Amino acid sequence: MDHLLGNPVWAALTALLICAGSAARAAQTPAEQAAMRAWVRDHITGKGAPPFSLMVGDEPWRATADGTRKTVRSQRLDAQRMAHTVVWTDAERGLRFRVEAIEYRDVPSVEWTLRVANVGASDSPILSDIRALDAELAPPAADPVTLHWSLGDSNSADSFRPVSEPLATGSAKSFAPVGGRSSDGFMPYFNVQMPEGGVALAIGWSGQWAASFDRTATDTFRLRAGLELTRLKLHPHEEIRSPRVLLTFWRGTEPLRGNQLLRSTLIQHVTPRRNGAVVFTPICGSVAEVDPDGTYEGPHVRVMKPLADVGIEVFWSDMDPQQWYPGGFPAGTGTWEPDPAKYPRGLKPIGDAARAAGLGYLLWFEPERVAPGTQIAREHPEWVSGGAAGGLFRLDIPEARRWLTDKIDAQITQAGLAWVRWDFNTWPLPAWRAADPPDRQGMTEIRHIEGLYAMWDELARRHPGMLIDICASGGRRLDIEMLSRGLPLWHSDLQCDGAHPEADQLQNAGLYRWIPLHACGVFGLEPSYAFRSAMTTGNVFALAAHAPENAEGVRRSVAVQKKLRPYVLGDFYDTLPHSAETDRWFAYQFHRQDLDAGCLLVYRRANCADAAVVLTVRGVRPSGRYRVTFEGADERRIVSGAELSRLEVRVPEAPGSTIVVYERIRPSDRTAEKDRP
Repeated sequence: MDHLLGNPVWAALTALLICAGSAARAAQTPAEQAAMRAWVRDHITGKGAPPFSLMVGDEPWRATADGTRKTVRSQRLDAQRMAHTVVWTDAERGLRFRVEAIEYRDVPSVEWTLRVANVGASDSPILSDIRALDAELAPPAADPVTLHWSLGDSNSADSFRPVSEPLATGSAKSFAPVGGRSSDGFMPYFNVQMPEGGVALAIGWSGQWAASFDRTATDTFRLRAGLELTRLKLHPHEEIRSPRVLLTFWRGTEPLRGNQLLRSTLIQHVTPRRNGAVVFTPICGSVAEVDPDGTYEGPHVRVMKPLADVGIEVFWSDMDPQQWYPGGFPAGTGTWEPDPAKYPRGLKPIGDAARAAGLGYLLWFEPERVAPGTQIAREHPEWVSGGAAGGLFRLDIPEARRWLTDKIDAQITQAGLAWVRWDFNTWPLPAWRAADPPDRQGMTEIRHIEGLYAMWDELARRHPGMLIDICASGGRRLDIEMLSRGLPLWHSDLQCDGAHPEADQLQNAGLYRWIPLHACGVFGLEPSYAFRSAMTTGNVFALAAHAPENAEGVRRSVAVQKKLRPYVLGDFYDTLPHSAETDRWFAYQFHRQDLDAGCLLVYRRANCADAAVVLTVRGVRPSGRYRVTFEGADERRIVSGAELSRLEVRVPEAPGSTIVVYERIRPSDRTAEKDRP
């Protein structure tokens, strides 16, 4: 992937991102950092209870059991990260528990992964109910505790909808995704609010996690998270891993504070980087034309320069209509080679043309699903959950994973891909559960997910700079392990049948509470209501972005996306209630503390009678002076920070929208007063 890292387009973008991303973090307070460090001392490096739990046989495992020895090794990785490796060795049962943790200094967050190994000479006892997180908080018994969480993707306006639920003393709440994909039904992100602060939780497991929040005891609040089902023995020298757990500690009475610090943690330490810089979701264009002889190479090659000329960054080749593999979708999933009828010379000419135009090349795959009659089903039915009839590819088999890694690597190498679009349009849980004998329940899922990560990491090692476009029937696999390796560029399949402006607004705002960088399709051009409703830092143009008649509109759209990119790295605020009602206004805000600047995306929906709305701009200094502009309009205002607490915004048409950009005027800005109306 040297071609990618040396590309001048990416180099220019990298320079911008280093500037934009290095100081965008939400500023932690000393109390928040102290709370995180105290928790690490109590549960990881110190003498308190471990951060995890499990059953060994019929008994809860206890770190204080006779014969159990604990060792701690800490190492500073850099100025912002301290690594801790903590091992509990239970000699009597032949078990070893290893917590690999990272404590952050620039954000009040800690993350860890639990690994459980059998270090004995015979099979272990049955291990069950393995929870990577098991910890108690101590809210005052009479005070409220509120749990904030979000629905997962459902291809609707309800996708990613935020929910706030009080948990009274004596109550409990449990969550698990649907069918083995991590954000199907529920998002793997939570925020516990207590009277003076709380803790945000993110779960990194791309399969069937489970989480529970229990206040049935009068004086404690118990958080547990891990695999939904484990009841297994380990063979001698066998080891398994748990979900990744990330905790972010926050103080105050505003629950979005927890989301902001969690977002900041993801930006600084989880989301992928190229050349040290955060990668934004790219601006993508595609082509649906086919030459008269049925081949795709000509239209693909011819479109590259026109796409680059209007500002497109990535050439997008999805599963439809391009279908580069034989058999089409879904019948062709399992033959990962170019269809000679469509690509007689393979994928290399497409990749060469993309790079020559300064574009990245994105190509669709669905490696974990195998259709009957495809190459994998014919040649290796033993690697498929349903054999020759097709089903789930068994990444739990190391030989199978290595073969598939090499198969996909060959296409990445030939095409010179910058992005692998990794789709997953099936529920794996039934296949995982059916494969497990009674004394190994959960093992197939564990090995499949471990194999998935190993495969991605090996492909990344072979192709530095290449990233995964995370997709699973849209946004149904959006956990932090996925986000550490790629970005969701199509966060809901709702858009497969066109624009849904109000739903697009809600999906974006719902995701922004937890995930800073995501994207989907756009079905219009700036300044249209449809474009602004779906717009993020980078989208897929669901129109002919290369067509001459669209050129000016695409350039205008790209310019707005790039203008707003740095602000999205700041704090997110839900300016107006999360509602699908079409007779209401809707708005949300991003604020960069380091720049004292930000933007609001404001929408007047179709049946909204009021032509104006008064909004509160958050995060600004009441005594500061701010220049306020409205994207695409000549209107400018210079107002105080106090006046921004009641900013009137007018949109004459319904449906309609505006983008409000504000920036504090520095004392050295001598031109500011010239803008006074």
